[in-house]
Amino acid sequence: MPRSSTFEAVLDASLFTPTQLQTVSVARLAFQAGTRWLRDHVCSHRVLVREHRVGFVLWSWQLEYDRPLRFLDADEALVDVRARVRGPRSSQLEVEMTLTGPAGVAVRSRAASVPLRLSGDEALSGAPAPLPDTVVAAFRDDEVERTPHLSPVRSLCATLRREGEPLAEGTVPVRVHRHQCEVADQWYWAETLGFAGGAREELVRRHGREVAPLRRALADGIRRVDVTWLRAGQLWDLLHVRTTAYRHGDDLAFVHELAPAAEDDGEPYAIVVERV
Repeated sequence: MPRSSTFEAVLDASLFTPTQLQTVSVARLAFQAGTRWLRDHVCSHRVLVREHRVGFVLWSWQLEYDRPLRFLDADEALVDVRARVRGPRSSQLEVEMTLTGPAGVAVRSRAASVPLRLSGDEALSGAPAPLPDTVVAAFRDDEVERTPHLSPVRSLCATLRREGEPLAEGTVPVRVHRHQCEVADQWYWAETLGFAGGAREELVRRHGREVAPLRRALADGIRRVDVTWLRAGQLWDLLHVRTTAYRHGDDLAFVHELAPAAEDDGEPYAIVVERV
């Protein structure tokens, strides 16, 4: 049976909106949970970087809200996390987390990261490479899956463009500052959820009066988030978050492209799809 790590997360008011746990809060808890699982069952994140010269860059992440969990519901929540190696050449690390409150599982998340072979410099620069055999050996047989994790973001965006009704669009500038970065001055991936959430709220503020369905995004909260990262943002990068809201059946969806400020500067950094 795959191994899990279980621990209690103490809840405070900073983690919540009036309706639910903030998406950024869930992302931070998920990252901490994955780091704890590695420490408990493989080796610590620090040892991976320092001794094995292995880093990870997050590629795909999903968040799903199952049952209500608000600030006044509980003092703590139970975190349960599992991890496994995926891909035919051990080319991904997948981490699944659940967060359980008084009503049952409130939140589920799944992250797929690509391992890097680090060069050893202070910037923690590296290139994609399979996990070393010495690291893979620490995983049990039922914690190794040969089929790769596949991100649904591209197909989801295509479906919304093809079948959805565009309701509004807008662009918000964002600069990456040091408090939004990790130790190597790359942006901390969880902050992209905040960039997207801020762009969604700005779109509702600008167009919610004349496009009433948009107001659901603030009144009801978020139901699901799907993200793919295409490259990492760096300290002081200036980005544009380009947001389009769609009505798709009973769903309200927001597609956010986090793109370079210069229009000719390559592919987006990340694509975030929020569904209400």
